[in-house]
This record gives sequence, C-alpha cells and structure tokens, in this order.
Amino acid sequence: MSRGRHRPIDRREVLDVTCRPNVLLITADQFRFDAIAAHGNPHVRTPNLDRLLAEGVTFRRAYAESPVCVPARAGILTGQLPHRNGITSNSTPLADGTPTVVRSLAAAGYDTQAIGKMHFTPVRAGHGFDRLWLSEEIPAAPEEDEYLTELLASGTDHVVEPHGIRHELYYSPQPSQLPAHLHTTAWTGRRTREFLASRSPGGAPFFCWTSFIKPHPPFDPPYPYYLWYDPLDMPDPVRADEELERLGYHIHNQHRVKWTHPELDLTRIRVMRAYYYACVSHVDAEIGRILDQLDESGLREDTLVIFTADHGEYLGDHWAFGKRGYHDAAARVPLVLSRPGTLPEGVATTTLAGLTDVAPTVLAATGAVPAGLDPDGHDLLPVAAGGQEGVRDVLFGQYHVGAEALYLAMNSRYKYTYSAADDRESLYEVGSDETADLAGDGRYEAELTKLRDALLDRLARDGYGRPLDGDGWRRFPPPGPRPSYHDRDVTGRGRQYPVWKDLDELRRDPV
Repeated sequence: MSRGRHRPIDRREVLDVTCRPNVLLITADQFRFDAIAAHGNPHVRTPNLDRLLAEGVTFRRAYAESPVCVPARAGILTGQLPHRNGITSNSTPLADGTPTVVRSLAAAGYDTQAIGKMHFTPVRAGHGFDRLWLSEEIPAAPEEDEYLTELLASGTDHVVEPHGIRHELYYSPQPSQLPAHLHTTAWTGRRTREFLASRSPGGAPFFCWTSFIKPHPPFDPPYPYYLWYDPLDMPDPVRADEELERLGYHIHNQHRVKWTHPELDLTRIRVMRAYYYACVSHVDAEIGRILDQLDESGLREDTLVIFTADHGEYLGDHWAFGKRGYHDAAARVPLVLSRPGTLPEGVATTTLAGLTDVAPTVLAATGAVPAGLDPDGHDLLPVAAGGQEGVRDVLFGQYHVGAEALYLAMNSRYKYTYSAADDRESLYEVGSDETADLAGDGRYEAELTKLRDALLDRLARDGYGRPLDGDGWRRFPPPGPRPSYHDRDVTGRGRQYPVWKDLDELRRDPV
C-alpha cells in the first residue's frame, strides 16, 4: 500500500458508526480503470477524479465479477457473486423484493435516493429506494423517465435519441445533438446537487446512488468536450497479431451486435478513443460540481463517497469492443473510498477487490443490519484504514450461463478464465498487457491448475453444479457458428431503436 498525505487514523474511529455517515455512491457506466489521469494516464483530463483520489483510498486491483451492466449492478446491490444471486446477463434482472443493501439502509432509517441509470426491470422496481429519478438508456415512455420528461419540457422533442444514435451507429463517435446543459451527464449531476442541497448537517442520514450513463456508447460528448481531444494524440489499442486467432465467442458476437469488426481501421479507433475520453471529462466535470456541493452543504466529512464503475470498455484492445470479457480493459474498474477526516487520503492499495465488496463496506460504515443479505464480498474499510492487507486470496467471476458462460478466477499474480462456448482456458499474468496467453505453457501449468481447482471447488461448495462434470468442466454443444461481419443478414446485429416514439411513424415521409 502506497501512502500520500493524511493525518494519523485511529482505526476504531473508522469502525465507529454512532455518527451514521451519509453514503454517496457514484458510478459511471463502462468506465475503464485507466480512464483517470491520476491512475497514470497522461492522455485524459480528469482533475476532479484526481482530486477525489487525493482525498481518499484507491483500490488499484478492483474488478467487476460480471462485466456487463445488469449483473454488475446486482453484485453492488446484493454483495453476491453471479452464480449465487442468479444474475448472469442483461436478460436476467434482479427480482423486485430481493434483499439489497438499500433495503437494509432504509430499514435502518436512511433516506435512500437513486439518480440516473439503474437498469432495473421493471424500470421502476424500487429495490429499497425511497425515490427514483431516472435517466435510462432506452426509456419506454416519458412518464417512466424523469430525464426524458424534463428534456421534452425544454422543447427538444425533435431529439428522439438523446443519449446518442444507437443501432448501426452504436460505435460511431458522434457529437451530442444536445447542448451540454441538457445532456444526461449534466442532468444527473444537477439532480444530485439538488438532492445534496436539500440535506443539512445533522439531519437524517442518506444513501444516494448517482449513476451516470456515460461513457457508455454511443460516445456522444456535447460541445465543448468533443473538441478537447485530438484523435492523433490518442494511444493505439493494446493487441498482438497472435490474439486474432484466439478471439472468443463473446468478442465475435459483440462485433456483430455493435457493427464493428476486429480489424477496424486505426483512424476510427483513435477518434473513438478521443470521443470516449471526452465523455469521461464531461462526467468528471459533473463529479467536481457534486464534490463542491458536498463542501458547500457542510456534508463532506460526514459522507463516505464511493466512486466505481460497472465494467470497462475494450476500445479496440485485444481486437475487441464493448465488455463481456475479463481482460483488464473490460473488467478492471476504478474503486475509490473517500471520507476526509476519517479515512486516509492519497493512498493506493493493490488489494484484490470487487464490486461485491461495495455492499459489505457500506453496511460496515453505517452499522446497518444486513437484513436478509448473505454477501460474498468483504468490508474494505479495514484495508482502507491500513489495518489489513487483503480480504481474499482469489476473486471469482461469471458472465452468462450454460454453453455461453465465461468464468474467472484470479489472484494477485495470475488471471484464469474458462469460456464454455469456446471450451478454452486462458491464463494471463496480472500486471502484464495480457496479449500473451500462458495456457498451454508447461511452466505455468501449476498456476493454471491451482486457479481452475479453486474455481471449480467454489462452484461445487455453493451447490452450483450446472457447469460441472465430476472434477472438471461440463462440455456443452457450441452455441453457434462464428458470425460473419460483411453479410446483409439482420440476425444478431444491434437494432436498438428508440421505443418511446412509434418507429413506423418516425419512418414516414414528413408531410
């Protein structure tokens, strides 16, 4: 653990919950770990997140156990691994009534507020929140989405896709059709500031989850942010030619869904990265305003601020785009805990952490009883306070099930994955660029076997037998042939058109 400036911390003070601190959880969708300047990236401008890191503890080895939107959020809410809570893909939503950390906080007297993208099904499922102020990616109707309602009231009903044009332009960088102050990023920040301004020191404690849609694609920064980055200055993707021969099922499928292909030209990738970073800088600006509001309201030292993401974004690394993979580009996320005066400041730790640790950490900070919760994650406060080196030896993960499942087991030195669709194991050295797959190299067989056995044993102990066959992996029939990139078949292609307006009506000739 590296340390910055901070006053000596009494670890008993960290664990003292008699003051019942507020909790502000800020997440940004599809936000890579390395999309923060203070994490060592000279190509991006994030002065406010840099400030947050300087005021807290950053976990440099934090991962999404299931790197896709809905399962990652379920892990945050329940503290459970995907094979235990049953949420393994975007098509398996968390059932309303499931025990969550928010329900535990509400039962403990916390005021609970959700702002931005929650990705719940049904969209207004509460999961313990007293209020939902939503800005969802593809809203079904204005009455279900506060952002869309306010946007239409501003006279911009001609913008039918306010979060950027999806379908065939999903991964085409594009300036927003909206001015910055009407963008979802600005709205999410503004509504958070309004909520914080309504609170007062010494009042009832609150839990607020502020969830930015961006930098999730489409990469549509508004003016002036899209002018901040020159594509010619962007770093090229991390990839090796030999990786092309072993691209997995999910990477190929994502190419088809996103209208991309592995060998997309570098010019487009550089522009894509510039616009991604522009979205990041817009989110960063709003986070700065939120932190300023905490200070102005006298709430900063009474509020535990957590910043993280549901997963990352390949951005061409390893010949891939999107998420749904366990390379660092897709699964490694920022995770920062900050509470000046209580937690150390300017500290970095390489403790292996995951999104399932958020719920236990919040429960420990607030003293709330985990009603009905049985989390797999761990309280990170002892690590943050400097009294504990780690919370786990191995981090486990899973995306999807059956023939399409992808599994993870990693420790501080190696990362093991198994793809059921490809019937293939991979092994990467932690801290490397992950272009070299060490599976099949006899020098690393013991490390691969150790992680595979730990994963199989964990699944068996938890009674999750679907992927198991004796003491090894069950083999499933392949889920389908490798998709083509150049045919005209619509099957498997992303066709996410707006649904809050009638599509047939939109396609009619104007009168």
